[in-house]
Amino acid sequence: MPRKIFAPDYYPAFHCIADKCRHTCCAGWEIDIDEDSLKKYQSMEDELGAFLRGHIDLKPVPHFRLAKGERCPLLRSDLLCELILQKGDSALCQICRDHPRFRNYWSDRVEIGLGLACEEAARVILSSNHPLRLIEIGTVKGEVAEPLLEDELWLMEYRAQMLAQIQEKGPAARLREYFIYRHLADAVYDGQLEKRLQFIDDACRALLQGWDREDLSALVERARAFSNEVEYDDELWN
Repeated sequence: MPRKIFAPDYYPAFHCIADKCRHTCCAGWEIDIDEDSLKKYQSMEDELGAFLRGHIDLKPVPHFRLAKGERCPLLRSDLLCELILQKGDSALCQICRDHPRFRNYWSDRVEIGLGLACEEAARVILSSNHPLRLIEIGTVKGEVAEPLLEDELWLMEYRAQMLAQIQEKGPAARLREYFIYRHLADAVYDGQLEKRLQFIDDACRALLQGWDREDLSALVERARAFSNEVEYDDELWN
């Protein structure tokens, strides 16, 4: 049986809002370039290819050399991507195609989700009007599902129990579901279940404290800023 891909049922509703975004993801981030994309950029014979190669550093790993304000050199003044405009989404490097998505890996499946660091993803997640539901969205090409290991099965059941116990309503519930879905699965690899549970509690408490429950946009901005500053910190689980 092929290894299936699951995602929250709100996942298909997400689309990048590009120049309408108040916090572009094309600035303030290191943009590493995967091997396949690097080969593609090096083989481009047009003016854009020359521009790309002029803004790529190969060490310590291939990456775009950021411009003033830590902006990607391909980010135009109108906040649109020159590479997408000329070549389409498929020309993006892997990290740009993926953002703001994350993945949980289990023996029998891959789970994909949206991260809160993107304001539109945060809006989609927090405005969902029902509890988290996973849907099958495809299969992993060339991979076969394996039976869940004993500790995976235990963790998956434990996660289901945590989700079922959520008593909050509306965005507060969606926020806790998000943190559980995103951060609990990796405990099977790093063994830091207690630390992850504490992080979930602390994150929800910090984001919901003092929040006006009628103001969804305020919670979206709080969540985006928190995720941007904390969830992508390489030291978070060290």
